[in-house]
Amino acid sequence: MEIPELVKKHNAFDSFNPMQEKALTSGLLEKSLVVSAPTASGKTVVAELAALNCILNKRMKVVYTCPLRALAYEHAHDFKDKYSQALNIKTVLSTGDFDSSGMNLSRKDIIYSTYEKLNSLITHRAEWLSQIGLLVVDEVHVVGTDRGPTLEMLITKLRFLNPKMQILGLSATIPNAKELAEWLGARFVQSDYRPVKLKEGVFYDGLVDYVNHADEIPLKDDALSSIALDTLSKGKQALVFVNTRKASESTAKKLAEITYPILTPKEKDALEKASQRALNVLEIPTVQCHTISGLIKRGTCFHNAGLLGKQRTIIEGLFKKNYLKFICSTPTLVMGVNLPAFRVVLQSPYRYSDFGMEKIPVGEWKQLSGRAGRPRYDTSGEAMLIAKTEFEKNDYIDYYVKGVPEDVNSRLGGEAQLRFHLLSAIATGFIFDQESAEKFFSKTLYAHQSKGLSALYRAMSTIVRNLEAMGFVKATEERIDATPLGRRVAELYLDPVSAHGIITSLNARKLRDLSYLFTISSALEFRPLLGVSRGKEAELWERMQEDKGLLPVNVDTEMFSDNELLQKYWTTQMLRDWVEEVREQELVDTYKVQPGILHAKLKNADWLAYSCLELAKILELQEHFSPLNKMRKRLQSGIREELIPLCELRGIGRARGRRLYNAGVKGIADVKNTDIKDLEKVLGQKVAVSVKAQLEIRK
Repeated sequence: MEIPELVKKHNAFDSFNPMQEKALTSGLLEKSLVVSAPTASGKTVVAELAALNCILNKRMKVVYTCPLRALAYEHAHDFKDKYSQALNIKTVLSTGDFDSSGMNLSRKDIIYSTYEKLNSLITHRAEWLSQIGLLVVDEVHVVGTDRGPTLEMLITKLRFLNPKMQILGLSATIPNAKELAEWLGARFVQSDYRPVKLKEGVFYDGLVDYVNHADEIPLKDDALSSIALDTLSKGKQALVFVNTRKASESTAKKLAEITYPILTPKEKDALEKASQRALNVLEIPTVQCHTISGLIKRGTCFHNAGLLGKQRTIIEGLFKKNYLKFICSTPTLVMGVNLPAFRVVLQSPYRYSDFGMEKIPVGEWKQLSGRAGRPRYDTSGEAMLIAKTEFEKNDYIDYYVKGVPEDVNSRLGGEAQLRFHLLSAIATGFIFDQESAEKFFSKTLYAHQSKGLSALYRAMSTIVRNLEAMGFVKATEERIDATPLGRRVAELYLDPVSAHGIITSLNARKLRDLSYLFTISSALEFRPLLGVSRGKEAELWERMQEDKGLLPVNVDTEMFSDNELLQKYWTTQMLRDWVEEVREQELVDTYKVQPGILHAKLKNADWLAYSCLELAKILELQEHFSPLNKMRKRLQSGIREELIPLCELRGIGRARGRRLYNAGVKGIADVKNTDIKDLEKVLGQKVAVSVKAQLEIRK
């Protein structure tokens, strides 16, 4: 069967849409393409066509890379369901450990990955990378964001490794998408096709102005409540975007009062069950867990970076099934998952920045508005901004509704990005002298968009000298090579400045627990640091003086030269409290950090502790091996040292481990020798049985 017919069969299509047909007739199955089309236009099917052709006809490997793990998971799961079993295609998701060569991936046909994970696989010189026949880059316009340099460099590296590799770039509608296609040596396919018509407008004084016409929405109390009531009256759902995490929660509470009365008994029953799952994702629920659980019961919830991963999955699943009527979100939702709604509402296009309140880019509004309209459910979707005055209404129409997204431009010229990626390119052998550097960087988007590379080369010259001073490279007039230490730093995916800071701390020799935690908090990868309120500063300075003998820096000197010293110490205190078994709710209250943010930071801390250990190994600083191994386990579980053996058992976390320890069950041998009935009194029947079963397997 021909590939197009195969894809139609597995998607239950009678025919392809105009955008997909245009991609096919432009050489999708043989040529590199950049496809620029609106959100929800069916670009994933274009990727499926190219991928199946590469796997089944060319017998080559496919890599699909995208910005977020959730997105990679969703696409991998969808592809696997459609094709893996029926066509014997080995599909895998690879988004985790950055310090891995991914040897197991050599036996897979299609690999779904994030930009950062794929870049780390290149740094580890995975042999199977030369077998890639097709690279699919989802959201290729991300090359113009803060994460762009990673995407730009991985594409450049893979093109060097596989000069004949086909590239498929999938992009939202941006003005210079053709320029991206030229950089990639690809044909440009542009389409305005959208299966669900999109109406963009501004709501003010009871009317939504769509430029060509206006729709009335009866005013009830305030603007958002009016829009919400009107949405419910149509039997529809809405995504409400706000500019802060705090606002997403308060807005959800407000809309829950509107939603709950209209829920059916079936919806209430499903939401009640889901609310219990969301409540109990942690051993001991936090206040936020209770808040989320209560909101879910009422048919509305919030969605932001402060959510725990399992809660996010529950909320998204309920919205897709139409049990939740509104999700109030920060823009974290935009790129993460396929979650369309009939309406998209933006409360305010302003957000906080280092320079005060400023407007979001037009491109970001277009990404938000693209979520409006559900294929198969809606004939049109509505995206609207809320204006407080007629002046604002006119401004928003002109700037956003009629506006054109900003061009995508390379961000590779920034010093921090260049430093990180230059060491990686040297460590992997892409760059080894001036000629190879010129050849490599001439293939980047930066070079394609710049009139010359002289400014980049001047910056590189300074960076190479700095890397040499740190001990990461050796440079002569003829050649530049990474040292063994420099190669390890690149493999660990560390910024060279962070790695140098870690090495400096490790060389201080006699480190304590607080020293390791301060070293982790000081790494650039641990940003942003926790903020310190003015009322807390004096107390913290005093505590830092008391602890200065335990810190791997000269506090008396650094307090005058390091503007972030107090934030580093405060962040260190949070990590110390975590490994001293302070309850999560107390951490949330004390450090003003939401559970999702807390756990993201703890995961990051674990990776940095691992990096510290790996650098200690290559430096042969054996005195750090045992303390860092123990610190990793303590960071992973949030425990004191004595609980480490107990928490090795599956199902035993910090709370259950402490209960066992306090009951006199202090190690694995004690667990073995304790009657299961006694274990059940401490752990409950299910966990006790599981623990005993694990110990049987270990015999």
